Amino acid sequence: MIECGSWRAALDLAASEHIALVGGGGKTTTLWSLARELSQSGPTIVTTTTKAGAPPADVPFVEWERPLPDHSLHEVVADALALSALIAVGSGVRENRLRAVSPEIADELFFRCGARYVVNEADGARMKPFKAPAEHEPVVASTSTMLLVVIGLDALHAAIDDEHLHRPEQIVALTGARPGEKLTAAHVAAIVREYETRCADVDESARFAVLLNKADDGPHDRRVAELRDALAAVDLSALVAATQIGKTQRWRLR
Repeated sequence: MIECGSWRAALDLAASEHIALVGGGGKTTTLWSLARELSQSGPTIVTTTTKAGAPPADVPFVEWERPLPDHSLHEVVADALALSALIAVGSGVRENRLRAVSPEIADELFFRCGARYVVNEADGARMKPFKAPAEHEPVVASTSTMLLVVIGLDALHAAIDDEHLHRPEQIVALTGARPGEKLTAAHVAAIVREYETRCADVDESARFAVLLNKADDGPHDRRVAELRDALAAVDLSALVAATQIGKTQRWRLR
């Protein structure tokens, strides 16, 4: 276990990345924390192929409602990046939520719009600490270089129901759990494997990582150990625990 002073070190990020965040338990907080750090190294675009929290007031917003890119997308993104190294792109902001663009737009933002980094929220969790993907999820762009599954530690041992988790019926269907029983580390590992399977269309060089978020009692929390052990057989490029209450701390578990 190694304490890391940055997301770059914790996730072993390269000089250019297209990161898709999925799961629950602090995904939007992680999205903006990660993006702010990366923007110190180069032009960074936050976007969503589902819904994400609205961009902070200090982040320029580019609205793009069309499903496909054209030259004017390049122009408006270039203008925004000339003002700020960190921008957000979405099809609009409604009810304090950043609205989705198509995966093709997310690909274009990374491939041809001058971004060194794109950080994309690729499924929603309705502010719950854990979820299973619906049939249409995750909505991952083909140029993604890393899929990061975010898991809130407070999901472990919570009841598998609508009050505690998102899409409990999918958790039941994909893990064989019983409705209402407590979520175990084995259930979590099964959903992580499901995410990995569903991202088969992403470039084969893309990496797969897991963030155990809300490790507010530190990396020695027994729930961290349970999940680390359950995920031991899953092929991950990184397994990280973090707390983002006050000062952000991150620990590379493997």
